[in-house]
Amino acid sequence: MKFISLLPILFLVIPVPLAHAQSPEVPADLDLEGALLRALNANPGLRARAFDGERAAGRTRQAGARPNPALWFELENVGGSTPITSEATIGIGQKLELGGKRGARLGAARAEQGVAAADLDSRRSELIAETTTRFVEALAAERLVSLSAQEVRAAEEASATLGERVRAGAAHSVERRRADVELANLRLENVILRSDAGLARARLSSMWNEPEPRFERIVGTLDSLPAEPHLDSLASRAGTSPALTRWTSEREARARRVELERARRIPDLDAQFGVRRIGDDGGTTFVGGVALPLPVFDRNAGSVHEASAALSQASSEEAEARLEIRRSLAEQHAALRRTRTTLSALRTEVLPEAQRAFDDIQVGFERGRFSYLDLLEARRTLLRARREELHALLAAHLSIVAIERLIAAPLVPGASRSGGLR
Repeated sequence: MKFISLLPILFLVIPVPLAHAQSPEVPADLDLEGALLRALNANPGLRARAFDGERAAGRTRQAGARPNPALWFELENVGGSTPITSEATIGIGQKLELGGKRGARLGAARAEQGVAAADLDSRRSELIAETTTRFVEALAAERLVSLSAQEVRAAEEASATLGERVRAGAAHSVERRRADVELANLRLENVILRSDAGLARARLSSMWNEPEPRFERIVGTLDSLPAEPHLDSLASRAGTSPALTRWTSEREARARRVELERARRIPDLDAQFGVRRIGDDGGTTFVGGVALPLPVFDRNAGSVHEASAALSQASSEEAEARLEIRRSLAEQHAALRRTRTTLSALRTEVLPEAQRAFDDIQVGFERGRFSYLDLLEARRTLLRARREELHALLAAHLSIVAIERLIAAPLVPGASRSGGLR
């Protein structure tokens, strides 16, 4: 089995904004690499997540903006019963941010932009795993249809042979009816499996926003598995996955938020300057003033406390995420080992013996030494073993996909990706 490298796939998105990306034409034969490329370019969820980065960029741009000046105009002593000299004043006011608020605000916004970028990488990794899972499931569904078709053909041949024996008087008509019932059941099952395979194909194509599959065949195989690395090495490699590296950006963002809330404890200075016209003789004078709020009742203590608690919380959340990944890795690694053991037993013992028994009974049935009931039981045993092998292969590949999602890399360094071959 050939595998496809995970990390290069992460950067297969075409270099245009995702909102305007077009899914490439789907060929008649679709392999895993083609499915991943289409999902990365046209998945609606990934497109939506990409706009988080644009939103964060907008917040960063806004965070760097300075307060707007204010134009003010004032009339005094206008009208009334007592003759008083009127005054008209026009001026401009400006809020002066103190305490480094603008720099802290800009730093927090940039850090949040880094979190958005890390989350986008994590979403790409999840999309690769989900698409690969659906590809493997569709591949297994088609393999099951193929097995079912072989079983139908074998039952048709057995039914024809049995018909000749009935006509020759070498078998009872009851056996023929039993064979017809078995053949009808196998044909019905084949119809159901084809429907299931069609559904699996539709679930795969929905990953690139196509409700109806436009490909004709899925190219790949499930017959081989990559080497199995040690659990400790997998846990070590998981430390570089986007799900964990994002916490570096998250801690930075929360630390910047603490700085911003502390800066907000210092009140801003409002400065004003204007020109005043006095009376009708056109006399003018200059006026000015400053206003500094007194931090008596509100020192932003609650917001500082909240931001500090969120920063302290980040360490525990990261530890929890690492523990969850380690637990998931252990579960999937154990499941993969169990499946390998099952697959080995099926291939070395069960399948060869079931195949030999079926071949011997089939030859004996054609020569009249065995009944159709014997042939039916042998065929069912072989069928069960083949399906168990397929289910074991599917379970193994799904475990590999889950592990690769957790470590965001191929199972074996320098090898290739799990889900299908080209």
